[in-house]
Amino acid sequence: MPQFETAPLNGPSAFVRARSAEGAVADAAGRDVEAVEVGDAEAGSGWREATVDGAPWGRVRPRDRMRFRRD
Repeated sequence: MPQFETAPLNGPSAFVRARSAEGAVADAAGRDVEAVEVGDAEAGSGWREATVDGAPWGRVRPRDRMRFRRD
């Protein structure tokens, strides 16, 4: 299952496993969510702005677990 890094506006960032960026935001919000919207990725960083039930929530981006692997 893919892993995402979430950064809420009010709280620490966390790593969440989910099938999609929307699912990661819903899991990280930690409450009953009805609607999650995720914007386009920023060039270079991959961060995507997220809204929960129409209110700004924070940001989310995919985390490549093999990013720092050295052979």
